Amino acid sequence: MATSPNVLNYFVGKGTLSFTKTGGSPRDLGNAPEVEITPEIEKLDHFSSRAGVKQKDRSVTLSKTLTIRIVLDEITADNLALLMLGGDPTSGVFEMFEESEITGALTFTGTNDIGNQVTVSMPSVSFGPSGSLSLIGDDWGQVEITGEILSVESTAGTSFGTITVTDAE
Repeated sequence: MATSPNVLNYFVGKGTLSFTKTGGSPRDLGNAPEVEITPEIEKLDHFSSRAGVKQKDRSVTLSKTLTIRIVLDEITADNLALLMLGGDPTSGVFEMFEESEITGALTFTGTNDIGNQVTVSMPSVSFGPSGSLSLIGDDWGQVEITGEILSVESTAGTSFGTITVTDAE
């Protein structure tokens, strides 16, 4: 990896998404113009009361959360089922809200030509409704889904998954 500062570390992200529904086979989610992972932690602060003004003297992490937001261009029964918690589409038909959650493994594989390529492997993601489905419009239709990246047991304890950065060439 190029040592910073270095223009080779500048990044224009592109990539593919593969989802393996629990008990299912991997499938390509199609074109995804937006993929965002948002980390969040909840902290518990402690303040000393030994002086006239409270001063923070300790802060500990109570919880860790990762959320993934994906915008998909391809309106398929499988992609709509992720949004609508649908069962497995048969011949393009599924029942809305048949499932309480849809879980599985998700992999983002960087394919960009500019900058380092990033691959993110998430062994456990739980999808649920997060956006709306616009059935009429003057722009390309899209499906927005959001998932919680969950921790799983691993050889190192628990893991939310891995990120691999491959040097730009």
